[in-house]
Amino acid sequence: MIEQTPARPSWLRETLALLRACWWRVLAISVVTEGVALLAVGGLLLSGTFGPSPGLGLDEPVYIVGVYVLPAVLSGVCTAWAWAAGVEVLRGAGEGRRVRVGVALGLGVRRGGRLALWLAGVGLIRAAASFYVFYGFTDYPYSISSVETLSTVMTVGGWYLSFATALLPLVVLFERRGPMRAWLLAHSRAATIGQIVAVLAFGWAADELADLVLTQALQADVLYALPWSLQLTTNSVLGVLTSAVTMTALTVAYLHRVAVPGMPGGPSADPAPDGAEPVVIELGRTW
Repeated sequence: MIEQTPARPSWLRETLALLRACWWRVLAISVVTEGVALLAVGGLLLSGTFGPSPGLGLDEPVYIVGVYVLPAVLSGVCTAWAWAAGVEVLRGAGEGRRVRVGVALGLGVRRGGRLALWLAGVGLIRAAASFYVFYGFTDYPYSISSVETLSTVMTVGGWYLSFATALLPLVVLFERRGPMRAWLLAHSRAATIGQIVAVLAFGWAADELADLVLTQALQADVLYALPWSLQLTTNSVLGVLTSAVTMTALTVAYLHRVAVPGMPGGPSADPAPDGAEPVVIELGRTW
């Protein structure tokens, strides 16, 4: 007689169960890492804003590096630290262990190096696009239709980049692979696509709601009329509040995807390099 394996909970149900188990520790990790990023990036932007009149010409590379390149790299490093530490907490919850915040942060520093390089690269792509758009708008007389078209292309491109790299932290941390593997997993199943889109939609809705509340509270016509320091702080607070949900939901989506055998891009039968732990962690069976 063949013993039947119990069915795994749905993605939403497993996400909620994992959040109940360790939401406050993931939130504490986000507070620490986002606080470090806010101080570092805010300091760079503050020095760039109140320094000599910069302009955006290529003859002023120091300003470009300070305002565009370094913030992108530092944000990528802090995001990688948050993911590496958060995954340790989620992994421990799935295995029935309680990983403390301090221990997770220490492990995140040691294990997030490779991910930091990849996320810094993604951040540089975004920074290059922002620089190109801002430089083009200020130095060349685009028509209104051209500006609207370029803005639409950049918005859609940014959304697709977020979608295509949504599983990159998990692929790097669990499998030690790169963006191509993350891209394949993100596009491989309708269920996975829907889960990633749902997470991105949640983040977008939270961001829009925060912008609406902020502009109404301060009686500003548009968000861009507010001081950049207030915008940066708001984005950081919003990132902290939504990170526990998005990190947990994407982790469960990844584990659901790689647990499906015989699918293109599924987990390899060969052991991971350097004696890494198995990719598939059956989180749902420990509750």
